[in-house]
Amino acid sequence: MAGHYLDVDEPAEPRPQPAAVFLSYAREPTDPSHEESVLRLWTLLRSCGVDARFDRGEAQQRRDWALWRGQQIREAGYVLVIASPAYRRSAEGRGDASEERDVQWEARLIRDTFFADPRAVHRFVPVILPGQTKAGVPDFLGPDTADVYTVTDFTVEGAEPLLRLLTNQPEILQPPLGPVPELKPRRVPPAAPVARQPVTHVHNEARDVSGFLLQVGSVGSMTVPSAPAIAVGEGADPRTRRAFEDAFRRAAGRLGEPAGRAVPEGPGFVQHFSGDAVICAVAGKAAAAVAGRVWDDLSSLPGFPAGPGFPTTDYIEGAAHVVDLDGGTWKAGVLLRDPEPRWHPRPRLSMDARRAFQLPVAGPADLTVRAIATLPWQLDDDLEITRLTRELIESALAQAEITAQIPALSRRRGLPLSWLRWERASGPDVRQTGRDARYDQAAGESMRAVARIMLPGSSTSAITVAVEFQADLPITANEVVDLWTAAWDTATVVVPRALVPDPANAVLLAPPTVELQVKTDGTLTDVVDLSAFGSPAGRPGPQGAVTVVAPIGLGRDERRALATKALTRLARDWGFVNAEESDLG
Repeated sequence: MAGHYLDVDEPAEPRPQPAAVFLSYAREPTDPSHEESVLRLWTLLRSCGVDARFDRGEAQQRRDWALWRGQQIREAGYVLVIASPAYRRSAEGRGDASEERDVQWEARLIRDTFFADPRAVHRFVPVILPGQTKAGVPDFLGPDTADVYTVTDFTVEGAEPLLRLLTNQPEILQPPLGPVPELKPRRVPPAAPVARQPVTHVHNEARDVSGFLLQVGSVGSMTVPSAPAIAVGEGADPRTRRAFEDAFRRAAGRLGEPAGRAVPEGPGFVQHFSGDAVICAVAGKAAAAVAGRVWDDLSSLPGFPAGPGFPTTDYIEGAAHVVDLDGGTWKAGVLLRDPEPRWHPRPRLSMDARRAFQLPVAGPADLTVRAIATLPWQLDDDLEITRLTRELIESALAQAEITAQIPALSRRRGLPLSWLRWERASGPDVRQTGRDARYDQAAGESMRAVARIMLPGSSTSAITVAVEFQADLPITANEVVDLWTAAWDTATVVVPRALVPDPANAVLLAPPTVELQVKTDGTLTDVVDLSAFGSPAGRPGPQGAVTVVAPIGLGRDERRALATKALTRLARDWGFVNAEESDLG
């Protein structure tokens, strides 16, 4: 295909194994042979050493298919989009919601991944099998966007162009570079001399060229002084200038010379150098010398520089995958550079939990334990909760950590437990719209879990997800931590994944937060056994909340450790002045 060449001067090394390949296709209701063609392509690719995968090859195992498809699309070296009319309808949103729901989900993941990084177009390969045409290729992968590979037969010869791509065996070898020929200059005869009238020679020396220069008499010669060299840190305040000089000395000549003065930018000053590097410093802090590649990735972040801030230490080599940042309004965080630049926060706790005290609980209960996630992602303007979105949420909730909490509490108390199921909530106080959805899981009259998602509106520019546990029975402090830990994951990953395919790596416009709250209509010690912290110096109030700023997608152990820290901090505010995290071992 066009542009598929190999330099013959490259050293002869063992050919790497072909990248894993995922086959994305749709069943054609009017053409049962199409699915058989996909199966034959899968068989051919695997017989040729290509690690090809598709759902029929995994059907013998019970899986969470939404998670499995998302993982395949993220991790595959190539995603083969098998063209057909049904696939194009699903990918372009023109099919009926009941038609190939798994394909609609799969195509949305591919489309979102494609548009999130157009440079990765080579990963998404349109393939036309026998009996199909280019008309089945989705618009965003049309012939003007990428090469289309046609398989004429399920043999090596019939699939040769595709096999060459997947196994990195180019058809045309790029010829080596030869020596540059020596081309002698062409002589040009000199021009005839021009007679000049004698003039009085005047020599002028310009000592200051900051204004106009006036010449009196005939010009004989002129001496203009060169521009003075720019000093390291010049343009910054004295303290910042000294910080720049320290960073320049640490770099030991690897930065080149200043390309201009230090200029104010975001939280501090920045100065560029001729060696493709910069020195930056937050006002009043130490300066850092940073390679140009690192600076370019940092500059591409939304909100830069005021939000993410600047690097806290030197990154001169430019090979670092994780860069520590601070000094911006987003506070401590990291720049993750692989595969694409993105910002993640360093975990921290705050007692400023405004959303928890503004958002009403799901209903009256002796006790409410909940996690409220505020997720400021870069979202499409037309994002909405559709029927497909709701079905994906319902499917995901069945596998969520919070779903297992009610059975666990029931078993510990010897309570009877009926079959639990998440259902769309209904009632006069429940809103179900294109921007608001709520689901309930009830177990008799004593316990229930609630999940609610709200899209950005006039009061917020972020997705809000609240996951609550409500009970009319007492629980322990460790059970509060367990409930927070489970609700946290459900609110930040499980529910949002119906709208954002990869929540952990989605582009952030601000730090994400999770507010962990416990609330009762009376006194907390009446419904929560806090005796693990000792005796309080006073009577605890009816509620408390802590805000956690942390990366999305933390593991369970990390979430539980932060939830333990949050409850311990609340316990001290409630009068358990000697409370320690170790009390909740």
